Amino acid sequence: MALYQRWRRLRLQGLQACRLHTAVVSTPPRWLAERLGLFEELWAAQVKRLASMAQKEPRTIKISLPGGQKIDAVAWNTTPYQLARQISSTLADTAVAAQVNGEPYDLERPLETDSDLRFLTFDSPEGKAVFWHSSTHVLGAAAEQFLGAVLCRGPSTEYGFYHDFFLGKERTIRGSELPVLERICQELTAAAQPFRRLEASRDQLRQLFKDNPFKLHLIEERVTGPTATVYGCGTLVDLCQGPHLRHTGQIGGLKLLSAEYARRGFSEVKTPTLFSTKLWKQSGHWEHYQEDMFAVQPPGSDRPPSSQSDDSTRHITDTLALKPMNCPAHCLMFAHRPRSWRELPLRLADFGALHRAEASGGLGGLTRLRCFQQDDAHIFCTTDQLEAEIQSCLDFLRSVYAVLGFSFHLALSTRPSGFLGDPCLWDQAEQVLKQALKEFGEPWDLNSGDGAFYGPKIDVHLHDALGRPHQCGTIQLDFQLPLRFDLQYKGPLWLSPFQVVVIPVGTEQEEYAKEAQQSLRAAGLVSDLDADSGLTLSRRVRRAQLAHYNFQFVVGQKEQSKRTVNIRTRDNRRLGEWDLPEAVQRLVELQNTRVPNAEEIF
Repeated sequence: MALYQRWRRLRLQGLQACRLHTAVVSTPPRWLAERLGLFEELWAAQVKRLASMAQKEPRTIKISLPGGQKIDAVAWNTTPYQLARQISSTLADTAVAAQVNGEPYDLERPLETDSDLRFLTFDSPEGKAVFWHSSTHVLGAAAEQFLGAVLCRGPSTEYGFYHDFFLGKERTIRGSELPVLERICQELTAAAQPFRRLEASRDQLRQLFKDNPFKLHLIEERVTGPTATVYGCGTLVDLCQGPHLRHTGQIGGLKLLSAEYARRGFSEVKTPTLFSTKLWKQSGHWEHYQEDMFAVQPPGSDRPPSSQSDDSTRHITDTLALKPMNCPAHCLMFAHRPRSWRELPLRLADFGALHRAEASGGLGGLTRLRCFQQDDAHIFCTTDQLEAEIQSCLDFLRSVYAVLGFSFHLALSTRPSGFLGDPCLWDQAEQVLKQALKEFGEPWDLNSGDGAFYGPKIDVHLHDALGRPHQCGTIQLDFQLPLRFDLQYKGPLWLSPFQVVVIPVGTEQEEYAKEAQQSLRAAGLVSDLDADSGLTLSRRVRRAQLAHYNFQFVVGQKEQSKRTVNIRTRDNRRLGEWDLPEAVQRLVELQNTRVPNAEEIF
């Protein structure tokens, strides 16, 4: 996503460029393979030279860290990345480069002498520059492979990067080429190609870039010493001072989002693309959003989806539709089994493809398409958890947009005409969103009447490279879908319809298990019996846990002889062996006192 959002900065500065006649390169240019072959020869020689130096000078050096800590290292062998891993795995994961004696330094470059070492992360301006400039190399590699481009400048900026390159006097880039560049960039980041630093002489530099007039000019103008640094990354070889990331995998924006979702307690899920329109009718989308959905005719249907018929029920049954959003599918996932209050808030994240029948005049750029993927998430929570979850979502937006270098502006969109539900619920929901915005502390506007038909929302507006605003992320409060899909959760023991299940180990214990069940029922507790001899004990215990029985009373030969029960909870805590009357009495006490955590304090 970091690259995806920055392609709009792509420029062709200082070079004459007209229409692109043939953008796709059928075969890679000859110079690409020749340049890579020479780089590999020089790289192999450098590796051999450094290995020889490390063998001849295996001396210990002292590395000073911020705060005064000193660490031993081995000259020409130990790298900053290895030291970062010794300090903490978090530092090793978040560091993008280092500073050695105040100079920028690659994490995989061996240390040579006693040094003062500081690690750079994306939080610092220097770290951001390393991240964005490394991203330019990925874009440059894609441009060389796909377009046969001659690379020029590719600097980082305060909020991202751009790359200049030359395609020929009769060629330039069209918008239709950008998705291909996106795919190639994604492949390069997924491949985690290492950035390799090579020191080359002036003659070697001239050989490497003999087919690039711009680089040859830089060599003659700026390379004043006997050598200069060149970086290789996949097929790319570029004249560059560095430093860079360890590998291209650190650039992946989707990886950033997935990791952030996981850190914030979301489960990543995948849902089908095609659903019966019965689902969309139940959710309310068919009534309010039908014109913006792609309906399809299943095999064997006797009428097209667009046909009008008095038999509306059959029409809905026969028609399928591509999903324009994930909301109903996530409701089905929530409702597919009983849910406990302990599972709330339940957070689901989905990166699946969505389809919307947008009008041709409304299509534009990367923000309004007929098929697209977005980081889409739903949170199922109680009313008292609502404000905290909205605050967390706002913090999520701020943290991700900060990494990507975006500033944003917020707007509260309220009840529209044609809304669903009770106006009182709308008023309460809007008040919750207003309070969350006030506590968030960022400025926001009131956008009256622009909410979704099912609930109010907070819209997040970004600006592109031309300064144009785009409404991107939203935080929407939907209190209609839980009603339409009858979404429920099971509360503590005193509210639970699945309080206890008695599980006999074998058929010999079934009679005693029935006695235990009757004792529970006589005390006013809800109890069931699972004597399914076709399943193993562990399978039946697991089934009870998935069904969210608060407690399982397991009875075997020992328990039967001693008139006891062996108790487990739905989260697989083993409470041990109890006398049956005492266990029943304890459950009655917990039920009567209405405790919310009966399993924990049993």
